[in-house]
Amino acid sequence: SDLTESLADYPELVTLPCYEWQHVLVVPTDHPLAHKERLTLEDLVAEPLITYHPSFTGRTRIDAAFAQRHLQPRIVLEAIDSDVIKTYVRSGLGVGIVAEIAVRDDPPNGELASRPVGHLFGRNVTRIAFKRGAYLRNFVFAFAEMLSDRLGRNLITQALSGCAAHGWRS
Repeated sequence: SDLTESLADYPELVTLPCYEWQHVLVVPTDHPLAHKERLTLEDLVAEPLITYHPSFTGRTRIDAAFAQRHLQPRIVLEAIDSDVIKTYVRSGLGVGIVAEIAVRDDPPNGELASRPVGHLFGRNVTRIAFKRGAYLRNFVFAFAEMLSDRLGRNLITQALSGCAAHGWRS
């Protein structure tokens, strides 16, 4: 996402991918887009949109996708919190675009339906950054493993020592 791209500008940091994710559209379950087979940017541009603030969670990819097609989205509200966006959608103020992790624990028969829109806005990779040459304490390794089961102690240690960490595309 936005921050991940700027991390490349800091050679003193080593970054490793944690997980890949996409944006999803959240709509009330009775909304016509809740049941449309494949969503398009034209479907979304016709709706009042509620999504992240421009500095947050892949918003630049959303803006770029509309701009590339010369479409002007009607963004009626911006927030930095996915739950706030979903609350606005429940209130009938528009349809929401959030990170898929934000709907992972939603009840299947709740008030909102979610639809994947990675085909419109691309896939995102969340990464973790470590200071090159830093001594890492055990809780840092434990935290990294909580983020992703790919981030074992050996992989992190190898990456920090300058050995390329292959086996997972970034």
